[in-house]
Amino acid sequence: MLMKNLRGFTLIELMITIAIAAILLSIAVPSFTAMFRNNRITTQANEFITTVNLARSEAIRRGTSITISSTSGTNAWEGGWSMTSNGSTLRQTAALPGGNTLTASGAASTFTFDSLGRASNLNQDASASDERTLTLCNSGTTTGREIKILFTGRPTIKTITTCP
Repeated sequence: MLMKNLRGFTLIELMITIAIAAILLSIAVPSFTAMFRNNRITTQANEFITTVNLARSEAIRRGTSITISSTSGTNAWEGGWSMTSNGSTLRQTAALPGGNTLTASGAASTFTFDSLGRASNLNQDASASDERTLTLCNSGTTTGREIKILFTGRPTIKTITTCP
């Protein structure tokens, strides 16, 4: 009987392969964590921008005022927000997952868009300009997004690195 020459991995080769894989994973995992945080905050900012754009377009289409309100009734928007017209809710957004915060400057707990698509109640205090700023911050980091709603009703967004 002839014996075939069987070949496989030795225990040492297997241990070296596992060690290299562990080193590569220890380098990659923190990068994935940062990527997941960045994707989560981008998604949350886009969700708010979508609501603003929808409210603006619905106000123009319906020829009436549309209001976006913080569900908490304060300038803290991370608890969610709703879009209403004449007392009826058109869209409801749940609280932000992941412990992120969304805070409006001043005492802004509502934004109203008129039939021309303009944001009509930005100047809620004497120091306000023709825009309102909301800051969306990642929990546990200093990165976030700054969302500005201009008088024209147009939202803008930019990345910030100085969250409180």
